[in-house]
Amino acid sequence: MSLAAIKPGTCRTLVDFSDADEFARWEVVNDGVMGGLSKGHIEQVEGALSFTGTINTNGGGFTSLRRPLPEGAMAGARGLRIVYSGDARTYEVTLRSDARERGRRIAYRATLTPGESAEGWSVAVIDLARLETSLFGQQVDAPAFATEKAHSIGLIIADGIDGDFAMQLKRIEACA
Repeated sequence: MSLAAIKPGTCRTLVDFSDADEFARWEVVNDGVMGGLSKGHIEQVEGALSFTGTINTNGGGFTSLRRPLPEGAMAGARGLRIVYSGDARTYEVTLRSDARERGRRIAYRATLTPGESAEGWSVAVIDLARLETSLFGQQVDAPAFATEKAHSIGLIIADGIDGDFAMQLKRIEACA
């Protein structure tokens, strides 16, 4: 069942950890899929998802988390609002649609740059027209992100720095 497009000037909540069922929709993908040693863990903490672990750049250098999106959940969206708190590390939002390169789904990514803050949380605003595209961490040419075909959303830390990280995710909204 697809959702109606987001109306101009409004936002639709995609992810909200005040919903007790939201945590179960997320999975962690560590760089062990390519021989790496990084480790990421998630747990539900007071209305947020806590994402912690250690990055090891010897053989990989990333860990990520993601969840599927209902069909049409981002249709009409022009941006994302991500409410989070973090350490000084660099995190990126990742989106996937049906776009493929060499048979694999292309990752559309943008860095979380805190803008405004709300109740002690940072708010990053992502312009979906400015997403970078990659496949296995390498930039690729790809069509613009097709919001109506979005099927997953996630976060990744792959900042090239060994060591511990910690961040919390509270909410993600798609805005027109």
